[in-house]
Amino acid sequence: MNVKVNLNQLLQGGMAALLAWLFKTINELQQMAVVYQVQINKLEQTVLDLALREKELNSAITDILIKLGGN
Repeated sequence: MNVKVNLNQLLQGGMAALLAWLFKTINELQQMAVVYQVQINKLEQTVLDLALREKELNSAITDILIKLGGN
């Protein structure tokens, strides 16, 4: 059996497969970046909420100490 290999077609097929993999990988990375950005935004909001809560607690502790010191 005589098999002929067309090198040009082989290279084109390899390039097509490589490009398909590249585009798939880029798409997956873009989706991951979107997910990470959402997670970062949620974490930033959590930090802001904690900072506000800390400020409220500090104010309450200060009020208690002032009242204790005034007696």
